[in-house]
Amino acid sequence: MALTTIVRLRLEGKGFDTLFEDHKARWEGMVAKAHELMAAQVPGGQPTVDDVKKVLFPMVELDRFLRDHLVGRRCKEKYWSSDFTDYVLDRVLNPAAKPEEH
Repeated sequence: MALTTIVRLRLEGKGFDTLFEDHKARWEGMVAKAHELMAAQVPGGQPTVDDVKKVLFPMVELDRFLRDHLVGRRCKEKYWSSDFTDYVLDRVLNPAAKPEEH
């Protein structure tokens, strides 16, 4: 699922943008692994973003840095992990969608 502006703003309001930037290489590596796994399974080797998310989500959800962030920000609802996975996918696979720095 694509990242909407309202979800991006909600995540950034809770510091998830900093979490992403502080561990950018980690998230990029997870996306690369998830993409590689799915590419081997889909015809033509070109998985969609939603295909990649199916593998990436449990990897992100169990990540210790995300779990620490969730506890520190008191983000108990389950949607935070899913939304952050969308955020990671958006930043890694669709870098043109990143907001420009002024």
